[in-house]
Amino acid sequence: MLKPKLFVYIVLTFILSSCGVLDRDKGDLGELDQLEPIPEEQVSQEPSLFIGDEEMMPSETGVYEDTAAMAREEQISAEPSGTFVGQKIPALSEDYGAVKDAFEVHRNTYEEVKSRVYGASTLFYGTVAAINTKLQLGTTPGNPILVKQYDQAQTELKNIESYTREINLLNQKVSADAGVVALLKSTINKTLRLAGAIDQDHRQIEVLEDAVEKLEIDIARLINEVTEEISRQSGFMKIENQNLLTIAVAIRNGEAMGTGILNRSFLAAQALADAGPPQEQLKVPKVNLTGLPLVVIRFDDPYIDYEKTLYDAIGTTVDKKPNATFGLVAVAPIGKNEGETRINASKVKKYAERVLRSLVSFGLPSKKIALSAKTSGDVVVPEVHIFVQ
Repeated sequence: MLKPKLFVYIVLTFILSSCGVLDRDKGDLGELDQLEPIPEEQVSQEPSLFIGDEEMMPSETGVYEDTAAMAREEQISAEPSGTFVGQKIPALSEDYGAVKDAFEVHRNTYEEVKSRVYGASTLFYGTVAAINTKLQLGTTPGNPILVKQYDQAQTELKNIESYTREINLLNQKVSADAGVVALLKSTINKTLRLAGAIDQDHRQIEVLEDAVEKLEIDIARLINEVTEEISRQSGFMKIENQNLLTIAVAIRNGEAMGTGILNRSFLAAQALADAGPPQEQLKVPKVNLTGLPLVVIRFDDPYIDYEKTLYDAIGTTVDKKPNATFGLVAVAPIGKNEGETRINASKVKKYAERVLRSLVSFGLPSKKIALSAKTSGDVVVPEVHIFVQ
């Protein structure tokens, strides 16, 4: 009897323990239902630093041929491939065409302006030659025909100066073209290093690169030519303006006087270049009264014609000593009384100013002429003495 009872007890104990476990599991599941669900981790995909295949290819799905087997000429003449790099070729070609067209316009304009300079120079030299021929043969002072020709020569010289300014403006425009070409060349080099190209793309870009380099050379040559032309015309204008001053004096006197003082020798230009810094060039030299004067002009006649003799003397000195400076001394005679002495001093200063204007009209810079005045008992009429410093 004991064994059946023990068996029944064990069975009941197992049933009761099972019910407790089930009740506990249900309670725990109810609490779990009330908890918030764990959110799923959101993985953000950062953009790649590399160009993906989809970016390199056009949006439309297409088939790309292997262009490595194509001939070079076929690759060059083919339509843009549509790859990432190939899409940039039309824009680069358009930029090249624009700067090339602008350069061609500037070059043609330069040739046209240069032809006008040539025509105006021909007319100018023809007019000046006619004036000098008449002066060399001799003519009346202030001949109205020569005066008219002189005015015509001045107009032609002004035209040349105007054309030179146009060339200077063209130089700035061509320099801007050079800047655009340099930027385009840099962009092409960067495009060649991009990923996502086929052989055809590189062939076409290389051809464009060659064309840009050739354009760069043409622009550099034109800049050099324009710069030389500007320098040449500037020197021409400076020399011929001085020569016209001399021609004006010659027309007034009715006889030839040669070229301007500073144009008698190319060494004179070198002397100006070696004159030193501007602050030293502005220093007025003191008159050196030692030695005999180069020229003595006696104004016993107020209308004395001295310019031809003075011009020859100054010109000969400049030929021998291009950097020479001159001293101009107004010498007034001592009068019978103080009032007469002052009148003589006033007269001789006016004569000295007249001589100074003549020297400047010869083309001699005023900074090379020192002025002084004095009274002397050794002269009886107002005199102007020219000394070589």
